[in-house]
Amino acid sequence: MIIVNAPLKQETFQKYAEDEGLVFIKKSGMKLFFDNPEGEDGKKAEVLKKKLKGEKELAAIYFSVQAQ
Repeated sequence: MIIVNAPLKQETFQKYAEDEGLVFIKKSGMKLFFDNPEGEDGKKAEVLKKKLKGEKELAAIYFSVQAQ
């Protein structure tokens, strides 16, 4: 499971995560929960975080991506 903790633009974060092949499970407060059907959550979380940091519209927003 991968958790994206984002206070703003959650719909945008969800879109980018789903584009990476993650499956949205639920939203709880500022947390978005995703399932990784490919396995290896740690590597996928790193790739997703790097991609999100590279996006101009999300670069200024504080967020975290964790594998659990």
